[in-house]
Amino acid sequence: MTNKLAFVGRFLAVFAVLVVAGWLTNAPQGYAAALRSAAALTSPLANGWSLEQRPSTTGRQEIWFRRGNEQLRLGLGLEALALGLLPLLSLLGATPGLGLTRLLTRVVVGIAALFALDLLILLLYPALVGSPNALTDIVGTFLGLLTFVGGPVILWFALTFRELHNVWRLG
Repeated sequence: MTNKLAFVGRFLAVFAVLVVAGWLTNAPQGYAAALRSAAALTSPLANGWSLEQRPSTTGRQEIWFRRGNEQLRLGLGLEALALGLLPLLSLLGATPGLGLTRLLTRVVVGIAALFALDLLILLLYPALVGSPNALTDIVGTFLGLLTFVGGPVILWFALTFRELHNVWRLG
């Protein structure tokens, strides 16, 4: 029980530090800008849609997919996708037995993998949400869960399997 409480305590401490660091450094805005640039470069090749940012009339992001006369507003907030880094990095930081070098390596790999997942979701977005119907809200909720909960936890499991193999008694 003590190990579990220590893990939870480390997780919450790292999470709190990351929230403050993200706020001080504007890291979510940087992540969003990098994601928008990567999607703008790869989207025309991957799915035939171009990505454009339009001036905001509501204060919210205005990013649109465009293909010929068709257009589709991106309903996902790119800065919100950056929030998936919080649980991933907090789980990595709370994992016992990593050591600094292995922790930093897994942080870099984890950030790159989560970025690739977020980019994949953006590239698939027109196909997943292209036609307005009742499923749009369900798909949007699923994508949010995938990027904030599922993706980070699955990546953490994959990146720390070796260290936590005995803890989980998986073999």
